[in-house]
Amino acid sequence: MKRTLLALLILVTALAACGRDGEGQEEGQAEVLVLAAFDQSSYLRRQVELYNQSQDDFQIEIQQYERSEIPEEDGVLRLQREIVSGNGPDLIDFGNGYTTSDIVGKYTEDLYAYLGEEGRKACFDNILTAFSYQEGLYAVPLGFLLKSFAGRTENLGGRSSWTIGEMMECFQGQEKERLLYPGAFKLDVFSTILTGSMEYYIDWETGECTFDGEEFRAVLEFCNGFSDRLDMEPDFSIKKAFLEDEALLLPVRIGTVYDICEEELIFDGHEVTFIGFPAAGGSGTMIESCGPVLAVSSGSRHKEAAWEFIRRCLDGPAQRELLSGFPVCRSVLEERLEDAMETEYGMDENGMEHPVVKHQVLFEGEEPVDIYSITREQADRLLALLEGARQCSQTDRKIYRIFLDEAGGYFSGDKSLEETADVIQARVSMYVAEKIE
Repeated sequence: MKRTLLALLILVTALAACGRDGEGQEEGQAEVLVLAAFDQSSYLRRQVELYNQSQDDFQIEIQQYERSEIPEEDGVLRLQREIVSGNGPDLIDFGNGYTTSDIVGKYTEDLYAYLGEEGRKACFDNILTAFSYQEGLYAVPLGFLLKSFAGRTENLGGRSSWTIGEMMECFQGQEKERLLYPGAFKLDVFSTILTGSMEYYIDWETGECTFDGEEFRAVLEFCNGFSDRLDMEPDFSIKKAFLEDEALLLPVRIGTVYDICEEELIFDGHEVTFIGFPAAGGSGTMIESCGPVLAVSSGSRHKEAAWEFIRRCLDGPAQRELLSGFPVCRSVLEERLEDAMETEYGMDENGMEHPVVKHQVLFEGEEPVDIYSITREQADRLLALLEGARQCSQTDRKIYRIFLDEAGGYFSGDKSLEETADVIQARVSMYVAEKIE
């Protein structure tokens, strides 16, 4: 009997030692870190490959997840269930579809604790703050771009930003009839306004929504004053519309250091204000993630190793390889600005020196405009615009669908204003309550 017990004890001890670094892991075998990815990102695969080449103790494997508006098929809900049950991944890339609702419930680690003070200084802190939730950073974007509205300063009444009410007042009080922006129609204006004001009507921390108030109803009424569908002549020229002062706002999407040149070309030297989207306060320039948005699962047994991968992605070498958008690493963006301010020269087949085109501004139906470099003033303006941005423009797809479904009935005359606002309030409130439970 004693020999049998001793044999069992030896066997249990051996098995425990064998699995100490991971379930079923053999001695000397690398531990597998699972990365749940919602995008097919070649950039992310490349960074995983580099990480795996540099590591002996850990290797990352990517598992694909898919978003869906059908709860039973939604990868985000599946992911959260897996983390709660202890079977979830170590790392997550929420991808370009990331919204605040993805991390409500705190299924991921607060990355501020890992970044530390030096790490935050190395990044654009306002970008990190925009992606934080309840003072914690539960997912971090590797890259981002800016979305805003620009207009002639003289047409905007001296404003540098505006609320929804001020935007409506400015547009409706114009002495000269202008388009709000080229291509504006009911549903488009409605979704555009909500790009900047979504968080104004939804408090993710308390679950409170205010879509049944007077201000939101005024937004619906305002949008109902536009055409039912996109109505533009085939030969419509955006450049001509702004040269002749026929539109109040120019939608801008800024994702390269050269994009800051575009408004000067379109507005033909007139003073321009980046007034942004209507927002409850501060700058209306919106931040949108571009590429991977990474997080560490709260259920991971190897959080430090998982964080090491994210840290590498935030360092200079990986940030320089971003395929699109601005890097969140400050020094890498400063490098890009310095490079953009330098005019480079090459030789043609005749041995003649000529400046090298670094970027082209494209206008539909017109010849592209070549950009050889940017000025110090343009670089400073871009940096100020970037550092002044405070809000994310990520929109939850399910909430967006509710907006389009219910507002569409009002815009077509099938529902009253009051009924539409009340139904939106009820449906969004129910969804938000489910997310924060």
